[in-house]
Amino acid sequence: MDEALIEETRRWLGEEGLAFFSKLLEDHGKVDPVLIVGRQIPHPVHWREGMQVRNFLRQHVDWDQEELDNRWTEVVEKCIRRK
Repeated sequence: MDEALIEETRRWLGEEGLAFFSKLLEDHGKVDPVLIVGRQIPHPVHWREGMQVRNFLRQHVDWDQEELDNRWTEVVEKCIRRK
């Protein structure tokens, strides 16, 4: 994966985004869990925050929809490891 893509994504995520996804990885073992707090409606990270990441990536990579769906977590995890 292109190192420039990882750096650009890290800058875009910022400290807040990196902290959010790092906490998910630490607490759930992945950056795209379905969060359920109490009796609230489930919060699918893949469809919410993940969509924001995929929309960003669309501007920077020539991946089809399937690749975006399957690879955005890899990009985010590499950003976290770069911290």
